[in-house]
Amino acid sequence: MCIDALWLALLALSLPQLSQCGPLFVLTAPNVLRVGSKENVFVEAQGYTGKNFSVQILLKDFPARNREIFSKTVTLSETNNFQALQEILVGVRQHLLILFALPQ
Repeated sequence: MCIDALWLALLALSLPQLSQCGPLFVLTAPNVLRVGSKENVFVEAQGYTGKNFSVQILLKDFPARNREIFSKTVTLSETNNFQALQEILVGVRQHLLILFALPQ
């Protein structure tokens, strides 16, 4: 019992503190995008406290990634809690890849 507590204490001390981690960027979208239906894509910067920035949401053909099907830029700011919900409409029947581009 005492050894288990020792191992748990060592594990807890070896993990990085959450306060030392940078912001977490999240993109949430439906698993399946239906042709002709409006779908929502959610973008969020968790733990970010800097200045406003733009995020580009992209739909590209898969697997080639050489044709852009949809593109929209949203601005994440303190006003919107660094969150954005973007509606997209898929008009083609093929496999797609959802990407988002952050500023460098």
